[in-house]
Amino acid sequence: MSGTRTLCCHVTTATLSFAIIYLIVNVLNLVGIILMVSLDKEAFSVSYYESKATRGQRVFDISTNILMLVMMSISAVLVLFSKRKGPMFVLPFVLMMFVELSLSFLSLFDGAWGLPGTPSYRDMLQAVKGQMRVDRLNEEEIGHFTMWYSVLFMMDILLKVYVLQVSMRCFYALKAERMAAVIVDTGNTVTVKLPSYDEALKMKAEDTPPTYHEA
Repeated sequence: MSGTRTLCCHVTTATLSFAIIYLIVNVLNLVGIILMVSLDKEAFSVSYYESKATRGQRVFDISTNILMLVMMSISAVLVLFSKRKGPMFVLPFVLMMFVELSLSFLSLFDGAWGLPGTPSYRDMLQAVKGQMRVDRLNEEEIGHFTMWYSVLFMMDILLKVYVLQVSMRCFYALKAERMAAVIVDTGNTVTVKLPSYDEALKMKAEDTPPTYHEA
């Protein structure tokens, strides 16, 4: 990964900004799920994806969503200490971005693979029908909805790819800085053994220069 700048700032600053936004969104999603479970008892009786899942499966689904959000939040928090602690604190964020990108692609085949708090195509379609107060959309409305959903989905994918690339560049940039600092701290120094005043007076022009060695 070459280059340490992206857009108008350093890759470290950009990654830090992405991590803060990432953390805020994840915390809001986590709070939303917890409030839904604690205040709305029907969360266990109504499936997210209109499937015939059992109560245990729905509990497992909610638990894994919460665990996923916690792990993503922790990875974002670690980025905040990467400048002082080193590039390894960026690596969890890079891995979670890769997992998030993979889940986004898998959600195209099954909405159950979608990220916590990210509405699927079916969820968005239900929301549009509820907003329009209709049971079904005609072919023209379905076409417009599918087009807009596809555009937004591709923009979301491209944004995640960009964040993943910037975070990887940040990892390599911090790694290069850490290696440069180690080389400076452990660099060899050259010392020269100078002759004394009396020896200098006795030296002839053809004498060899004083020897030196590395310490």
